[in-house]
Amino acid sequence: MLVGRIIGRTSPEKFEFEVSDVVKKMDFIATRDPERHWILGRIDGITQEKNKTVAKVSVIGYTDKRGTVRLPRMPFKPGSFIYKADDGLIKKVLSLKSSGLYVGLLDGSENLRVNLDPKILITKHLAVLAKSGFGKSYFIGVLLEEFIENKLPVVVIDPHGEYLSLRERNKKPEEIKYISSFGVKPKDYKKNLQIFCLEKNLMEGAKKLKFKNKLNYQEVFDMFPFKLTSNQMGVIYSAVQNIGKPEYTIEDIRKQVYASSSRAKWGTLSVLDLLKSTGLFDSANYIKPSDLVKKDTLSIINLKGVAPDVQQLVVYKIVKDLFEERKSGKIPFFLLVVEEAQNFCPERGFGGEAISSQILRTVASEGRKFGMGLAVISQRPARVDKNVLSQCNTQVFLRVTNPNDLRSIMDSVEGITRGIESQLKVLPIGTAVVVGVIDQPLIVNIRIRRTNHMGAPAMMPKKLREKEEGDILYFYPKLLEEDVKKNIIKKFEQFKLIYYPLWRLNCKFQTKEGEKIDNIFVDGLSGELVFSRDNVLERTDGLAKLLRLDMKKKAVLLYLSTYGMSTFEQISKRLKISENDLTGIISKLQKQDMISKEDSQYDSNLNLNFEHIIENQITENPVNYKYAGDLLPFKVKKSQTNKVLDLFSPEAVERKMCYYPYWLIFYEDGTVDVIDALTGEKDKHLISEDILDISPK
Repeated sequence: MLVGRIIGRTSPEKFEFEVSDVVKKMDFIATRDPERHWILGRIDGITQEKNKTVAKVSVIGYTDKRGTVRLPRMPFKPGSFIYKADDGLIKKVLSLKSSGLYVGLLDGSENLRVNLDPKILITKHLAVLAKSGFGKSYFIGVLLEEFIENKLPVVVIDPHGEYLSLRERNKKPEEIKYISSFGVKPKDYKKNLQIFCLEKNLMEGAKKLKFKNKLNYQEVFDMFPFKLTSNQMGVIYSAVQNIGKPEYTIEDIRKQVYASSSRAKWGTLSVLDLLKSTGLFDSANYIKPSDLVKKDTLSIINLKGVAPDVQQLVVYKIVKDLFEERKSGKIPFFLLVVEEAQNFCPERGFGGEAISSQILRTVASEGRKFGMGLAVISQRPARVDKNVLSQCNTQVFLRVTNPNDLRSIMDSVEGITRGIESQLKVLPIGTAVVVGVIDQPLIVNIRIRRTNHMGAPAMMPKKLREKEEGDILYFYPKLLEEDVKKNIIKKFEQFKLIYYPLWRLNCKFQTKEGEKIDNIFVDGLSGELVFSRDNVLERTDGLAKLLRLDMKKKAVLLYLSTYGMSTFEQISKRLKISENDLTGIISKLQKQDMISKEDSQYDSNLNLNFEHIIENQITENPVNYKYAGDLLPFKVKKSQTNKVLDLFSPEAVERKMCYYPYWLIFYEDGTVDVIDALTGEKDKHLISEDILDISPK
C-alpha cells in the first residue's frame, strides 16, 4: 500500500516522508534506494505540520546476496514512493526465525510469528519488565508453554502460585474466540509439571521441599546474615570453628551456640530455632538438583504464603545447589525463572541486601558459560539489581510508566532508544517490545495461552478483535506503481489497481493416502471455477450450465469433461446408465450444444477438467490486509457456492471472500491493458469477455 513520498533532506540512515495514508509509530515501511534495492525502515515518530502529516523514518537496510543486512550507500531521492512493508520483506531483512519459542505475532501482521531462540535465552538471559497488570506473568506463561513443547527443562521461583494454572487448559471464552488466530489450541500440561511446596503450605499433588541438613562453611555465612548482628555472627563463627568438620547440621551449630558464654547467643538461638522450624532441612528425604531439572519437565517452587525472609533463603539454597550441579555437568542445560525479582536481588538502596542477591548476581554473570539461563521478572525495574539486569541480553517490556523504572531501563539495557522509551508508556495490554531477538526492537502481540491464566483475560489487538469467520482475504500485489510505470511503453492516460472478487473454498477430502486439503476458487462475478495456467488466471467455461442439469446429465457431462472422448458403450458401462436412458440424455445434451460427436465418440464442449483445475490452483497465499485499490463487488452469493461444492463432496469446507489484484492501464489511444499484479502477465480474458466495467474513473 502506498503511504507517502519522501520529502526534505535525506541520508542513507534517515529520511522523512509526507503521509498519504494511515500509518502509525513503529510501523515498518518499504522504499527503493537510488541503487534500486528494496529498503526496510521503521517509523520513529509522526508529526502534524499545518495541512500535512510527516513521518520520521530510521533505515534498517536491505539484504544482500549473502543474507547480510546492509545500509544503502546513497541518500534517498525526494519524491520516492513509500509503501507499507509486506511480510516477505520484513521477514527477510529482520531474519525472523521460523522455529523456536513461539511467543506471538509481529504487530501489524497476522502471519509473521516471533520466535525466541531457547539457546540465546539460556546463554544470554532474559528480563521481563512491566507495570503491574499489563501482562508480564501472562507472557511468562506463554514462554513456559513453549519450553515444555520443546522438551526443555525449567525451574520457576513462584512467590504467588501464579503458574499452577499451567495444569489447566484454557477455557476462557474471551480468549478461545481468538486462539485460532494465533495457530494454537487449548491444552494442559499436568503431566509435565512437578510442584514443590514447604511442608506448612503443602498442596495436593505437590512434593515437600526439603534440603540436605548438612551445610558447609560458605553456606552458613551466606545464609546467616538472616536477621543477625555482627556480635551474633561472631557467635556463629566460633561455633563453626569449634565443630571442626567440613559440614554441619543446624542442630550441631545450635549446641555450640548454646554452650557459648556470649550474651549475643540468645538472639542467635532464636534465629536458629526459626530456621529449624521451617522444616526445610532433612537428613534423608531432601530434593536434589537432578530432581528439579529434568527434560520435558517444568518444576514450580510454590512459595505462596511463605514469609519473605524464608522465601529468600529458599531461593538462595535452590539457586546455589543448581548452579554447582550445572557447573559440574550433572544436570542438563535449563532456564531458571525468578518472579518478583526485586525481592530476591534488590538494587542497593531499596531494602538492603537479600540473602539470595549474591548468588543471583553470580548466575547472571557466570551462568551463561555453564548453560544455566536466568529469566528475571519484575514490575519495578528500578528496584532490581542493576548488575543482574545488565546481564540480560534479551528484554521483554510491556507497559512501563514510572519515571524511575524507565530511567533504570535506559541505564541498564542496551538497544533502548528514546523512541522506544516513549512507546513503553503507551503499550496496550498484551503487546510487548522485545529487544535482543534481532538487532531491531520488535513490537509483538503476545499469543493466546494454551493453558489457563489466573489473572484477567488477554487483550487482543484491534485487528484480531474485529476478525470474524467470514473476514476478507487479499492477494497482495507483487507489482507496485513503480514497477508498472517502468514497463509501460506507450503513452498512457492513467493506471489504477482493482481487486477482482473470488470465493476461496478451502476443502478437506479423505483419500486412500489420508486427509488432503485443497483450495477451490470460484469467480465472484461469473460463478466459474478459477485456476492458474502459464502465470495467468483462467476460468472454466460452462459451469453455470452444468449446475442447472439433472443428476444423470451432469454425470455424463462430468465424465466426458474428465476422461475426454468416449464411445456410447464406454459411457453406459462406466456410469451404469441403461442404453435407452443414455440415448435420451445424449440427444438433449447435443441440442444444448454441451457435447459433440466425432465418428463414434462423444466429447464435452465445456472446459471443465476438474482434475486439471485442482492440480493448477493458485499457489500464492492471501493475507488479511490490502494494498490501496478499488474492490469490485461480488455478484455470486455465498449460498450459490454450495452447488459447486456438490460436485466435489468434501468432508469439510471453509469459505472466504478473496480479492485478486489487477492493474488497469488506460492508454491515450483508447486501448486498455489488464495486468496480473502478481505475475505481470497480461490477462486477455477479462478484456475479451467484457467482464470488467472498464473506465478510468
